[in-house]
Amino acid sequence: MNYDVAFILNNIVFPCSRGTYLFSERPALEGAHAVLCAKEICELINRKVLIFDVKQRPMFESHNEGKSIVGLWAESVNLEFEKEVDVSVGVADVLVYADDIGIFEIGFTRPTKMLLLLKYIVRQDHPFTVHFWPYGMNKAFVFRNWK
Repeated sequence: MNYDVAFILNNIVFPCSRGTYLFSERPALEGAHAVLCAKEICELINRKVLIFDVKQRPMFESHNEGKSIVGLWAESVNLEFEKEVDVSVGVADVLVYADDIGIFEIGFTRPTKMLLLLKYIVRQDHPFTVHFWPYGMNKAFVFRNWK
């Protein structure tokens, strides 16, 4: 399936970043920046270097509650995890260690950080998955560098 920039912008980048760039002092510049990030994410998906999926997830009210949901799930299936881990492109909210390394971003995040995380996993030779869990939705946007 080929994705277009408008789909990626409106259905992924905007929901994941709306709390971080809509209230900027330069909303036009931030909007243009979001479009450029969406374009690059779209290219990664269309070139098939990233696989994209949407999953259902529990609703949560706060950042800490979202991190707790991930941690409780990891414990329930006997997986190790860490919270607030530096992954060289910024601090990830939660890392879960399984057959792949799951990077979880809870709440809103800037389009730049989204793109940096996705480009980071594309360069890795180990399976990685990035999960974006924006506030106010019960959807998780999941990207992985493996088939």
